[in-house]
Amino acid sequence: MTDKEIIEEFKGKHLDSYKKAVLEIVKNNTKSLIEEDLFSLIKKPPLDSMDIIKGKLINLAKSKKIILETNAVDKLIESFRNSLKTDIMQLKKVREECLIEKIDEFNPTRETETIKITNKELTTVNKTFTKECKKRLTKSIEQVEATLDSIYTQDTKEMDIKEVNNQFIKYLKGSYQKQLFENISMKIMIKDRTLINGVNEQGERYLFTKGNSYLFNPKEIHHTK
Repeated sequence: MTDKEIIEEFKGKHLDSYKKAVLEIVKNNTKSLIEEDLFSLIKKPPLDSMDIIKGKLINLAKSKKIILETNAVDKLIESFRNSLKTDIMQLKKVREECLIEKIDEFNPTRETETIKITNKELTTVNKTFTKECKKRLTKSIEQVEATLDSIYTQDTKEMDIKEVNNQFIKYLKGSYQKQLFENISMKIMIKDRTLINGVNEQGERYLFTKGNSYLFNPKEIHHTK
């Protein structure tokens, strides 16, 4: 094998390692976004007084002097949160898919070319991701609406049940959804910056090693034979 062939082999292995490292950055970024950042917006807060969903439902019931089945309320809200978390977990591939494809297809034509993830690309990805998130939220709200009657005692008036149900679903579809997606957008924006910076830093390490390692120097290879 000639020195040139040896160098090309080393370059190929170095490129593969680089692509794998970038791929890992993308996957870890998405995992952190969903399982830490977004789940923190959905999961049950440590104190009941911080639970805006439960608080809203109880306050609506109080306004009608309705007593709710506490266990049924907790079960309903927990089911809503779990459903939403499960569905959002499945959206990892929505954020990753086109980025992974770009990494897999990366084949530099210049010595200093590296993988770049741009704000424009992420904007397109985020639009699809947010749209799918909203679909999942709508589905979870519909599940709540279908089982909402289970939280009332038997002596509750039908008219009062209907009014509280309507107001609560209106809240979930309105104020709650708006606030949730404002927070989701903020979390995504921060993660996008982290992702872009992480990929750029990995590219700099790739080029540094490529430019300074003896493995890519014909004279050094010849010397070590």
